[in-house]
Amino acid sequence: MVRKRKLIFELQNLLGNMITLIFGFAFAPMMALVFGSSYSHIPQALNQLYLSFFCTIPLSMVFVGFGSLFSQEMEQGFTLRAELLGYSRVSQAVHKFISLTVFVLLSSVLYSWIFLSHFDLSWPSWSIIIQMAVFQVLNTAVYFMIVFILTIILKKFSRVYGISMISYFGIMIVCNIMGNLNIGKLGDYLPIKLFVTNYTNHLSDTGYISGKIGLYLIILLIILGVVMKVVVGNKNEHKHQY
Repeated sequence: MVRKRKLIFELQNLLGNMITLIFGFAFAPMMALVFGSSYSHIPQALNQLYLSFFCTIPLSMVFVGFGSLFSQEMEQGFTLRAELLGYSRVSQAVHKFISLTVFVLLSSVLYSWIFLSHFDLSWPSWSIIIQMAVFQVLNTAVYFMIVFILTIILKKFSRVYGISMISYFGIMIVCNIMGNLNIGKLGDYLPIKLFVTNYTNHLSDTGYISGKIGLYLIILLIILGVVMKVVVGNKNEHKHQY
Protein backbone atom coordinates (compact mmCIF):
# COMPACT_ATOMS: atom_id res chain seq x y z
CA MET A 1 0.00 0.00 0.00
CA VAL A 2 1.33 3.44 -0.96
CA ARG A 3 1.27 5.98 1.86
CA LYS A 4 1.11 9.63 0.87
CA ARG A 5 3.30 10.87 3.73
CA LYS A 6 6.06 8.34 2.99
CA LEU A 7 5.93 9.11 -0.74
CA ILE A 8 6.23 12.85 -0.11
CA PHE A 9 9.17 12.19 2.18
CA GLU A 10 10.96 10.14 -0.50
CA LEU A 11 10.35 12.84 -3.11
CA GLN A 12 11.73 15.52 -0.77
CA ASN A 13 14.66 13.24 0.04
CA LEU A 14 15.58 12.97 -3.64
CA LEU A 15 15.01 16.67 -4.18
CA GLY A 16 17.41 17.49 -1.38
CA ASN A 17 20.17 15.31 -2.80
CA MET A 18 22.46 17.48 -4.92
CA ILE A 19 23.99 14.45 -6.67
CA THR A 20 20.53 13.40 -7.89
CA LEU A 21 19.77 16.87 -9.21
CA ILE A 22 23.11 17.27 -11.01
CA PHE A 23 23.34 13.82 -12.58
CA GLY A 24 19.61 13.23 -12.95
CA PHE A 25 18.54 16.59 -14.38
CA ALA A 26 21.63 18.46 -15.61
CA PHE A 27 23.97 15.81 -17.01
CA ALA A 28 21.89 14.65 -20.01
CA PRO A 29 20.97 18.08 -21.47
CA MET A 30 24.41 19.53 -20.78
CA MET A 31 26.30 16.71 -22.49
CA ALA A 32 23.79 16.39 -25.33
CA LEU A 33 24.00 20.10 -26.18
CA VAL A 34 27.81 20.01 -26.11
CA PHE A 35 28.05 17.00 -28.44
CA GLY A 36 25.05 18.07 -30.51
CA SER A 37 26.75 21.27 -31.65
CA SER A 38 28.92 19.15 -33.96
CA TYR A 39 25.88 17.56 -35.65
CA SER A 40 23.48 20.52 -35.76
CA HIS A 41 22.77 20.02 -39.49
CA ILE A 42 22.49 16.22 -39.49
CA PRO A 43 18.98 15.24 -38.29
CA GLN A 44 19.69 11.50 -38.03
CA ALA A 45 22.82 12.10 -35.93
CA LEU A 46 20.86 14.47 -33.68
CA ASN A 47 18.11 11.89 -33.24
CA GLN A 48 20.67 9.27 -32.25
CA LEU A 49 22.34 11.68 -29.84
CA TYR A 50 18.97 12.68 -28.38
CA LEU A 51 18.00 9.05 -27.69
CA SER A 52 21.45 8.13 -26.36
CA PHE A 53 21.44 10.76 -23.61
CA PHE A 54 17.73 10.18 -23.04
CA CYS A 55 18.76 6.68 -21.92
CA THR A 56 21.29 8.09 -19.43
CA ILE A 57 18.56 9.73 -17.33
CA PRO A 58 17.36 6.63 -15.40
CA LEU A 59 20.94 5.35 -15.39
CA SER A 60 22.21 8.54 -13.74
CA MET A 61 19.22 8.95 -11.45
CA VAL A 62 19.45 5.42 -10.04
CA PHE A 63 23.11 4.37 -10.15
CA VAL A 64 24.52 7.73 -9.08
CA GLY A 65 21.75 9.57 -7.22
CA PHE A 66 19.77 6.76 -5.60
CA GLY A 67 22.87 4.62 -5.12
CA SER A 68 24.55 7.27 -2.98
CA LEU A 69 21.39 8.15 -1.06
CA PHE A 70 20.14 4.66 -0.23
CA SER A 71 23.56 3.31 0.72
CA GLN A 72 23.99 6.17 3.20
CA GLU A 73 20.55 5.46 4.64
CA MET A 74 21.44 1.78 5.00
CA GLU A 75 24.82 2.50 6.61
CA GLN A 76 23.33 4.99 9.09
CA GLY A 77 20.55 2.61 10.11
CA PHE A 78 17.71 4.69 8.68
CA THR A 79 16.11 1.75 6.86
CA LEU A 80 16.06 -0.27 10.09
CA ARG A 81 14.38 2.59 11.96
CA ALA A 82 11.82 2.85 9.17
CA GLU A 83 11.07 -0.86 9.61
CA LEU A 84 10.48 -0.29 13.33
CA LEU A 85 7.96 2.41 12.38
CA GLY A 86 6.01 -0.09 10.28
CA TYR A 87 7.59 0.32 6.84
CA SER A 88 8.84 -3.07 5.63
CA ARG A 89 11.74 -3.23 3.20
CA VAL A 90 9.31 -4.04 0.43
CA SER A 91 7.20 -1.01 1.35
CA GLN A 92 10.30 1.19 1.44
CA ALA A 93 11.36 -0.15 -1.95
CA VAL A 94 7.93 0.59 -3.46
CA HIS A 95 7.89 4.20 -2.22
CA LYS A 96 11.47 4.80 -3.31
CA PHE A 97 10.81 3.35 -6.76
CA ILE A 98 7.68 5.45 -7.31
CA SER A 99 9.48 8.65 -6.32
CA LEU A 100 12.43 7.77 -8.56
CA THR A 101 10.11 7.07 -11.48
CA VAL A 102 8.42 10.45 -11.05
CA PHE A 103 11.81 12.17 -11.13
CA VAL A 104 12.97 10.16 -14.15
CA LEU A 105 9.87 11.04 -16.17
CA LEU A 106 10.05 14.72 -15.19
CA SER A 107 13.73 14.84 -16.12
CA SER A 108 12.99 13.08 -19.44
CA VAL A 109 10.38 15.69 -20.36
CA LEU A 110 12.66 18.57 -19.36
CA TYR A 111 15.60 17.10 -21.29
CA SER A 112 13.46 16.51 -24.38
CA TRP A 113 12.12 20.07 -24.31
CA ILE A 114 15.63 21.57 -23.98
CA PHE A 115 17.23 19.40 -26.67
CA LEU A 116 14.43 19.48 -29.24
CA SER A 117 13.83 23.20 -28.80
CA HIS A 118 17.52 24.06 -29.02
CA PHE A 119 18.02 22.17 -32.29
CA ASP A 120 14.56 23.07 -33.64
CA LEU A 121 13.49 19.45 -33.96
CA SER A 122 9.93 18.12 -33.94
CA TRP A 123 8.65 16.15 -30.97
CA PRO A 124 8.25 12.40 -31.53
CA SER A 125 4.79 11.09 -32.33
CA TRP A 126 2.51 10.32 -29.38
CA SER A 127 2.90 6.60 -30.06
CA ILE A 128 6.69 6.86 -29.77
CA ILE A 129 6.47 9.16 -26.73
CA ILE A 130 4.41 6.52 -24.91
CA GLN A 131 6.92 3.83 -25.83
CA MET A 132 9.79 6.06 -24.67
CA ALA A 133 8.02 6.61 -21.34
CA VAL A 134 7.49 2.85 -20.89
CA PHE A 135 11.16 2.26 -21.72
CA GLN A 136 12.22 4.77 -19.06
CA VAL A 137 9.99 3.17 -16.42
CA LEU A 138 11.22 -0.36 -17.19
CA ASN A 139 14.84 0.74 -17.22
CA THR A 140 14.35 2.56 -13.92
CA ALA A 141 12.90 -0.63 -12.44
CA VAL A 142 15.85 -2.74 -13.65
CA TYR A 143 18.47 -0.30 -12.35
CA PHE A 144 16.56 0.18 -9.11
CA MET A 145 16.48 -3.55 -8.36
CA ILE A 146 20.19 -3.89 -9.10
CA VAL A 147 21.15 -1.03 -6.77
CA PHE A 148 18.66 -2.11 -4.09
CA ILE A 149 20.02 -5.68 -4.05
CA LEU A 150 23.61 -4.39 -4.10
CA THR A 151 22.94 -2.08 -1.15
CA ILE A 152 21.17 -4.74 0.91
CA ILE A 153 24.18 -7.04 0.44
CA LEU A 154 27.07 -4.58 0.82
CA LYS A 155 25.44 -2.02 3.20
CA LYS A 156 28.43 0.34 3.20
CA PHE A 157 28.23 3.61 1.23
CA SER A 158 31.81 3.40 -0.03
CA ARG A 159 31.36 -0.11 -1.44
CA VAL A 160 27.99 0.52 -3.04
CA TYR A 161 28.93 3.90 -4.49
CA GLY A 162 32.21 2.58 -5.88
CA ILE A 163 30.53 -0.32 -7.70
CA SER A 164 27.63 1.91 -8.81
CA MET A 165 29.96 4.46 -10.40
CA ILE A 166 32.01 1.77 -12.14
CA SER A 167 28.81 0.19 -13.46
CA TYR A 168 27.46 3.60 -14.50
CA PHE A 169 30.43 4.51 -16.67
CA GLY A 170 30.87 0.90 -17.80
CA ILE A 171 27.32 0.75 -19.17
CA MET A 172 27.75 4.07 -20.99
CA ILE A 173 31.02 2.88 -22.55
CA VAL A 174 29.64 -0.52 -23.58
CA CYS A 175 26.53 1.14 -25.05
CA ASN A 176 28.70 3.64 -26.98
CA ILE A 177 27.24 6.68 -25.22
CA MET A 178 30.76 7.55 -24.10
CA GLY A 179 33.44 6.14 -26.36
CA ASN A 180 33.10 3.66 -29.20
CA LEU A 181 33.70 0.18 -27.80
CA ASN A 182 32.96 -2.65 -30.23
CA ILE A 183 31.59 -5.67 -28.36
CA GLY A 184 30.38 -7.55 -31.43
CA LYS A 185 27.00 -9.28 -31.48
CA LEU A 186 26.55 -8.76 -27.73
CA GLY A 187 25.65 -5.17 -28.50
CA ASP A 188 22.60 -6.35 -30.44
CA TYR A 189 21.06 -7.56 -27.16
CA LEU A 190 21.73 -4.55 -24.94
CA PRO A 191 18.43 -2.70 -24.30
CA ILE A 192 19.96 0.78 -24.58
CA LYS A 193 21.70 0.05 -27.88
CA LEU A 194 18.57 -1.67 -29.19
CA PHE A 195 16.47 1.33 -28.19
CA VAL A 196 18.74 3.88 -29.86
CA THR A 197 19.20 1.78 -33.02
CA ASN A 198 15.53 0.90 -33.43
CA TYR A 199 14.02 4.32 -32.75
CA THR A 200 16.52 6.70 -34.39
CA ASN A 201 14.72 6.56 -37.75
CA HIS A 202 11.20 6.14 -36.35
CA LEU A 203 10.65 9.08 -34.01
CA SER A 204 7.87 10.51 -36.15
CA ASP A 205 6.21 7.18 -37.00
CA THR A 206 2.75 6.58 -35.55
CA GLY A 207 2.56 2.82 -36.08
CA TYR A 208 6.06 1.68 -35.17
CA ILE A 209 6.45 -0.62 -32.14
CA SER A 210 9.63 -2.40 -31.02
CA GLY A 211 8.49 -5.17 -28.69
CA LYS A 212 11.88 -6.89 -28.43
CA ILE A 213 13.28 -4.24 -26.07
CA GLY A 214 10.32 -4.45 -23.70
CA LEU A 215 10.49 -8.24 -23.72
CA TYR A 216 14.17 -8.25 -22.77
CA LEU A 217 13.57 -5.80 -19.93
CA ILE A 218 10.56 -7.70 -18.58
CA ILE A 219 12.53 -10.97 -18.55
CA LEU A 220 15.37 -9.18 -16.74
CA LEU A 221 12.89 -7.73 -14.25
CA ILE A 222 11.48 -11.17 -13.47
CA ILE A 223 14.99 -12.56 -12.84
CA LEU A 224 15.94 -9.58 -10.66
CA GLY A 225 12.62 -9.83 -8.81
CA VAL A 226 13.37 -13.42 -7.81
CA VAL A 227 16.89 -12.48 -6.71
CA MET A 228 15.57 -9.49 -4.77
CA LYS A 229 12.99 -11.62 -2.96
CA VAL A 230 15.65 -14.17 -1.97
CA VAL A 231 18.13 -11.52 -0.82
CA VAL A 232 15.60 -9.49 1.19
CA GLY A 233 14.14 -12.67 2.67
CA ASN A 234 17.55 -13.97 3.75
CA LYS A 235 18.52 -10.65 5.29
CA ASN A 236 15.27 -10.52 7.26
CA GLU A 237 15.85 -14.07 8.56
CA HIS A 238 19.37 -13.20 9.70
CA LYS A 239 18.11 -10.04 11.35
CA HIS A 240 15.50 -11.92 13.40
CA GLN A 241 18.11 -14.39 14.64
CA TYR A 242 19.90 -11.77 16.71
